[in-house]
Amino acid sequence: MAAGEVGYQAQRAPGERPSGHQRYSGEVPGLEWSNYQPWCATWVSWVAMKAGVASLYPRTASCSNAVDWFQSRGRWSAYPAIGAQVLYGPGGGTHTGIVYAYDETTIYTYEGNTSTENDANGNKVMRRSRRRRDSYVYGYGLPVFDGGITTADPALKGRAGFAYQASASGPAGNSGSNSGSTRTVTVRAGQTLTAIAAAAGISLAALLAANPGVKDHPDQIRPGDTVTVPAVPGDQEPAQSNPEPAPNPDPIPPPATNSFPGVDRFGPGANNVSVTKLGQLLVQRGGARFYSEGPGPRWGEADRRAVQAFQLAQGWSGSSADGIPGPQTWDYLINGKGQNISSTTSTPTASTSSSFPGRQAFRPGVSNPSVTAVGKQLVRKGYGRYYAVGPGPRWTEADRRAVQAFQRAQGWSGSNADGYPGPVTWSRLMR
Repeated sequence: MAAGEVGYQAQRAPGERPSGHQRYSGEVPGLEWSNYQPWCATWVSWVAMKAGVASLYPRTASCSNAVDWFQSRGRWSAYPAIGAQVLYGPGGGTHTGIVYAYDETTIYTYEGNTSTENDANGNKVMRRSRRRRDSYVYGYGLPVFDGGITTADPALKGRAGFAYQASASGPAGNSGSNSGSTRTVTVRAGQTLTAIAAAAGISLAALLAANPGVKDHPDQIRPGDTVTVPAVPGDQEPAQSNPEPAPNPDPIPPPATNSFPGVDRFGPGANNVSVTKLGQLLVQRGGARFYSEGPGPRWGEADRRAVQAFQLAQGWSGSSADGIPGPQTWDYLINGKGQNISSTTSTPTASTSSSFPGRQAFRPGVSNPSVTAVGKQLVRKGYGRYYAVGPGPRWTEADRRAVQAFQRAQGWSGSNADGYPGPVTWSRLMR
């Protein structure tokens, strides 16, 4: 289904939003609202639905929600897999696609809303290839296929439901890429390459590799054409290469001193040595109980709760105790100032007014107090010119434009400045 969409391009009239009109949103129940929005995740949902495996992928227009969906099910990996949903950018919230093949250095994907000029908002469906160790690659969601999933994750080797292969162009035992045996199939009326690959028990990628003359339109073949089909190899395990090194958790150079490294190094999606150092300082100040494991380089809810407990111990409240370290919190931790986290210090529940209410609170047509709160903060911070009336509880284009202006003022761009608040936008607005 994904390969058959390669070449599709969304339509955008002059002056319209960068994400043009496309057909996928209107065909996915529950995502109709997402037309004219960045549509890479919507496209993955459409492909899954059309392929009859909708329950194996998240139905969402949000890349961040897709990350949460796989992680909450324990189906997340730093290594590629055949059929995996790959997520890109900080926290996996920038862009997404579907992996159809990989080798030891490269992943090969089908992606919607992309182009070589604009990875995450290019308005085309394309085949893409990317370096596996590129910092843009955040990780992979692994669907629970009936026949298991082929993955490059060495930690999953030998576990039920997983087949380890350092390189793969299809499910384990079905790639045909290393077999010297082939056979010829004559195309019958109504047949497509996709159907021939499925009948042969191989991947479409493997079939295309065996037929290099068929590239741009793999399903436009005619009755009487001949197609070379790789034979299905046996179950002999491929030679194991050296396991891939763990992805570099800190693409941003660490700060050279104990000075505050900057708020951008903390919060959802952060993965760097400053997060590890923060956690270690919090443990020293009484925050060990918040960590079931770690501290480590990837920001998690344990870090936020430990920071918030430390902030509350200093007598701070509201936006001064939001769980995201600022210069003063860092100064207190580095220099041993203030009060330690006591055994009785607790953190507010997610229902408190200072907590991020979730991305679903900010979508066209919704109406709730969180929209009003965001609007008031935007006005207070100098972005009130976008409101002819309000702000109020109903989310409008004025809210989106004001949020987008605020996000761009933080130095963000692309899908990180789409006008819809995420946890970091919320945290910075509420300070």
